[in-house]
Amino acid sequence: MRILRVLFCGCLLLPVWGWALETDPEPVSVREDAFLIQKEIVTWRTDQAGAGQAWTYNCQAVRIHPHWFLTAAHCVYSACRDSYPCTVQITLAEEKLRQTVRINHSPTDRKVFIYEGFFPGQNRISSVDVALIKLDPQTAEYKYEVQREGQWLPVTRSQFNRLLAESPEAKAQLRADNIRLIGAVNLPDARFLPRIVIPRVTEGVISYVPSSNGVFFVKELRHFISPVLQVRRGNSGGGVFTDRGDLVGVVSAMWYGADGNASFQNEDGKTVVTLQNANEHFLFTGFNGSTLNFIRTHVPGVRTIGAENGFIKPTGKEVDFQTLVKHIVRAPLRQ
Repeated sequence: MRILRVLFCGCLLLPVWGWALETDPEPVSVREDAFLIQKEIVTWRTDQAGAGQAWTYNCQAVRIHPHWFLTAAHCVYSACRDSYPCTVQITLAEEKLRQTVRINHSPTDRKVFIYEGFFPGQNRISSVDVALIKLDPQTAEYKYEVQREGQWLPVTRSQFNRLLAESPEAKAQLRADNIRLIGAVNLPDARFLPRIVIPRVTEGVISYVPSSNGVFFVKELRHFISPVLQVRRGNSGGGVFTDRGDLVGVVSAMWYGADGNASFQNEDGKTVVTLQNANEHFLFTGFNGSTLNFIRTHVPGVRTIGAENGFIKPTGKEVDFQTLVKHIVRAPLRQ
């Protein structure tokens, strides 16, 4: 089992892509080994790499199947959308041994699948911000390394496999691929009962942050919202888990104006609500009907369970959105 560090920080809030931080370090029992399915990924335009002009996008992903990784669409959109050829590099294991894999996507050999309803800048980004990455062992490019005297040195595949016997932590990371998704299909306004935990992998070390305050599903927004947790750059595409290791969603992103307010629109394009002080909230993608079907279509047999099966408690009354947000912010319910 790898050593896991709990990271707590009361850092300056910034309106950027998603690394979530908690300011209330209440002790919590967490199934830490569940986070071994989370991986670091880097994405870039393949056709620009040779000229040294390729932008790299550093994100996280969740291995939901031996051959499939779930991430945020905005992590791969710029490099892989339309007919762009792109490369996704995934760190499958990193301890005393490191194994990375490069997956090459092209219009004729698709390996990256972006939810078709996604486009940057939309108001409801976090309800559609999902993408899948396919790992084909026959065409992927693997790299094997061993750490000696503070340096990573290349080894052959056979040497790597022999060394795995001496590194149970790396072996555990390579075998970690099984997860259960919590679906949020047609939920009412409700409190999510388990606390959520947000891990992050950085150079082989997993740090994580548990939320001790209330997490709510807001029907009007179509996603989960929590006070206290802050959105930061670096953990986009990573998983949002229950403390027992079920996958609730993916760390996404949100746009808001200089005044800190975010407007959300209905299907007719009309603004129906404004989330004030949006930078003080953590919003994340839940698996609604369309995104859950998108995942199931590509990854048959992925394990899922509905959030209504003991994971939520409806608010029990119809309240307008602003009243609900005020309730969340002013009186967060503890577990």
